[in-house]
Amino acid sequence: MATVDYSAAERELIIAESRHWFIRVLWGVLFLILGFIILGYDTQSLTVLSIFIGVSFLLSSLTWFLAAAVAVEGRGFWIVGGVLGLAAAIVAFAYPDETLRVLSLLLGWFLLLGGLLQLVGALTHRDRELWWIGLIFGIVLFGLGAWAVGETDRSLALLATIVGVYCLLKGVLEVVVALRLRSLKHQLGETAT
Repeated sequence: MATVDYSAAERELIIAESRHWFIRVLWGVLFLILGFIILGYDTQSLTVLSIFIGVSFLLSSLTWFLAAAVAVEGRGFWIVGGVLGLAAAIVAFAYPDETLRVLSLLLGWFLLLGGLLQLVGALTHRDRELWWIGLIFGIVLFGLGAWAVGETDRSLALLATIVGVYCLLKGVLEVVVALRLRSLKHQLGETAT
């Protein structure tokens, strides 16, 4: 792998973001576990699916708040995402027996906005290594959101699949980014925690 010369500001940013790389790994593992549970669970209950969706919204919200906490720039952008995710989680938990249409629209709009946040974040940081992973993730999220919003033949199985796939992709993304941050920290001569 070729060595990249980072400016002092880029080095500072990498070190700041990599200080707590293990938290991102933890979030990634939680998302992966949730994704496997959702995809493996025989969802027959709208209430159970609503709780799964609420948990995924809550975890997403927390990751966006974490991103805001370590962001050197664009902090407000991630805070908005965290607030929207938290609001969606509250709605999913407060109204677990809502109709399938309402739940799928809530999920769809959450994924559309989350995908848009990822796309904007990736495109504004094209100078960073692996920025394209965020771009691909944003495109997939946006696509899943559009599918959930536009699907007229809604079913619990389809909704569970969309949420499960989202959680798996989010988990993989968090683990990959965390391990890359740790690796960059080592390359820059810092000891990883």
